[in-house]
Amino acid sequence: MSLSYARPSHPLRYEVLGRLRVTCGDVDLTPAPPKIAKLLALLTIRAGETVPGDKLMAELWEQHPPRCAAASLRVYVSQLRKLLGTPGRASPIVTVSPGYILDVSQNQLDVRTFERLYESGRARYLAADYLAASECLRNALALWRGPVLDGMSGSSEIGSFAAVEEEKRLNCIELNIESALALGRHHAVIEELKGLVVQHPLREPFYRQLMAALYRVGRQGDALGVYRSARQVIREELGVEPGPPLRLTQEAILRADPARLEAVGVTASAR
Repeated sequence: MSLSYARPSHPLRYEVLGRLRVTCGDVDLTPAPPKIAKLLALLTIRAGETVPGDKLMAELWEQHPPRCAAASLRVYVSQLRKLLGTPGRASPIVTVSPGYILDVSQNQLDVRTFERLYESGRARYLAADYLAASECLRNALALWRGPVLDGMSGSSEIGSFAAVEEEKRLNCIELNIESALALGRHHAVIEELKGLVVQHPLREPFYRQLMAALYRVGRQGDALGVYRSARQVIREELGVEPGPPLRLTQEAILRADPARLEAVGVTASAR
């Protein structure tokens, strides 16, 4: 789609937290041809950096570029420039030896907004400002529309980027739940945590948080049942016992010792 229908004053918005999408105002400019879409994705996840042409060709053709790859890459770049260009504004794709840069300095990139909100939320959490932390972290998570660059495969660069951002997303979820627990919102997180332990059965912090939330609402037996389930899964999948934080949480709940419960963050007074 041409940008001629979009107002030049609108910044471009690049989105990779879900299926690839680029918009200008209310105009969707996402390229349909798979190779051009993949090229845009590769430039976007390295926005502001020079991506060598050889690297782009290897990723576009899955390490087996044809003889005409260099010429085809130039054609794809030209088509992408036309797609993203608009009168009165320079192309965001800049040729710099030995490759290309996607300039997003005047535009918006959802993954950078996510990371900025996540870091801000973490800082507020460490400062014990749990309400502000929760707001930042929830806003960060709201930017996700699905898996990173959903539906785009055949690229080690994209796969690596997606794995890193998915880990950040999970860390953000953990911290958001910790903020909710610190604010006494244990009832509100139980259902979410039940889903998370099914989706991520080897991620121990979710089990620990679910145990804490259940204990706070008076469901001590259910909290201990969560530990038994976690231990069974971890032993079957990894052949090891749960880590110290989970074991200490189980022991504190078993003994119902206020000092132990507070030390492992089960009781609200720990916050």
